[in-house]
Amino acid sequence: MTVLSTRWQANRLSITILIILAAGLISSLFFKERWLWMDEVSSYVLLSDPSLGHANKAVVSGLEANPPLTMNAYWLLGHGISMSPMFLRSCSVLFFALTVALFYRYTTRLLGRPIANFVVLTVFVCLTYLNFTLATQVRSYALFSLLHMLFFLNSHRLATAPKRLGVLLTEVVLGTAVVYAHNFGLLYVATMAAFFFGLLVWSRRLEYLRVLGALAAVGGIWFIGWFANFRLQSQIGKPHSWIPLPTFQSFFHTVGDLLPTVSASLEAKPYLQFLPMLRVVAILGLIVYLGLPRLRQGYTDLVKDPAAMFFIQASFVAVGTTVLTLIASFTVASVFLNRYMWPNHLLFAAVVIYAYHYFFRAGTVPGRRIWLPAYAVLLLPFIFYQNRKVVIFPSVILPPLAGLNPQYPMFFESADYFLPVWYQHLRPNSYFLLDWPAALKSPTLSSTIDYGIIVSLRDIYHVPQVVRLNEFNAKRFPHFYVMDQHSHYQIEEFLEAGRVRVVRTIPTSIAGHQILECTFAEPAMAGGAGQPATAGIY
Repeated sequence: MTVLSTRWQANRLSITILIILAAGLISSLFFKERWLWMDEVSSYVLLSDPSLGHANKAVVSGLEANPPLTMNAYWLLGHGISMSPMFLRSCSVLFFALTVALFYRYTTRLLGRPIANFVVLTVFVCLTYLNFTLATQVRSYALFSLLHMLFFLNSHRLATAPKRLGVLLTEVVLGTAVVYAHNFGLLYVATMAAFFFGLLVWSRRLEYLRVLGALAAVGGIWFIGWFANFRLQSQIGKPHSWIPLPTFQSFFHTVGDLLPTVSASLEAKPYLQFLPMLRVVAILGLIVYLGLPRLRQGYTDLVKDPAAMFFIQASFVAVGTTVLTLIASFTVASVFLNRYMWPNHLLFAAVVIYAYHYFFRAGTVPGRRIWLPAYAVLLLPFIFYQNRKVVIFPSVILPPLAGLNPQYPMFFESADYFLPVWYQHLRPNSYFLLDWPAALKSPTLSSTIDYGIIVSLRDIYHVPQVVRLNEFNAKRFPHFYVMDQHSHYQIEEFLEAGRVRVVRTIPTSIAGHQILECTFAEPAMAGGAGQPATAGIY
């Protein structure tokens, strides 16, 4: 196949990938529950603000834990076209589909064999459950992934040609966009800087200092423009992060989520818990097996082989960001979460595609081009079905609420329930009690960050359904319900002190949940509680 025909087919199949992913994901959104979950509600509160300036000020209040680029992009899309959740979720899907399409086009121009790349990449993407979870949210992940991919592809061009001024300037622009899309972008820029520093030491080519200077400029722009706000955001949730520290098992599960699996539900079974470990060990084995020989060939040979450089660079960034995330988690605050490392998914895909080209040379795998359209068509119902299964908001909470007296207020102990129920008017008279001492005592790590988010909702947007301790009394709430969760500590403090008594307990079918019908045991409750500093992390 000639270079021109390869490029033509790569362009055509990249458009096919874009259409298949977008059509399958967007169409499935109309046939599944459409509830916004907690983080999306936080986003929507900001996006619904009629003043973009006020929304930007609110970003650092605790409602958002990242820089403002994503919020501004979605605000402009929403107020310029439509604020419909379906439209904005569709925008996220398009960002994701475009990311995969651009990645396919670039790798195929490097490696050739467009049909093989199409099949390997679509299998890799469609069997990774995390893609369906993150690509359809009104959050920063899809745009962050797209910007990171553009940044990475531009960085690959600099790895073999570090003196090109236009590419260097593009590196500054894209790197700045990455760090202003998500705080985790700092780790990706830092890892890329470490990669180019390694090339500088290895090759002794001083031209790489220009690339390091461009990446240093990105860090400087972030530091000058956002560091002070980052410090404010990083206080939410203190004295601890809401993300548990990684363990041996959670490490493999978190990284394994970035890799394909035949069935995520099967892997939840106790006797199959080893499968994520096998996936991670396999991808690391490929990196070592294929990478060491190329490094031993020396820099001169590597820089002449853009495909091998792409593989080495993708491997370094994927492994490097994982290691940096572990270090940050054990030294600063736990941030080891699969969705923060989602850009690594396509970097691991680069490893697998390169391995396919290494182990299966052109012509060694029998195949007929006539089957490709049938395969592409079958991807649509598969994506549709997979995404329909994804449920983020725990809507199982709604049936137990339906039989309650709507005149009685309902207090929720977690923001996971309160924010979606309140914002989407799923149940009248829904409230959240701001109780910082109880949040500190709660066995659930997220209780403190729940407090930080919702106190910002009260302070910035004056939501009356957020109740302070001195407002929680018999005069305002003579009779009320509590969605009592065994994993949270809140109403227990009032029961133990004898301030509130339980009229009756209503069981639910949800494990660890019960509904308490309560009244105050005394006419009114003395208010007062210490209020912590506002806060947040990532």
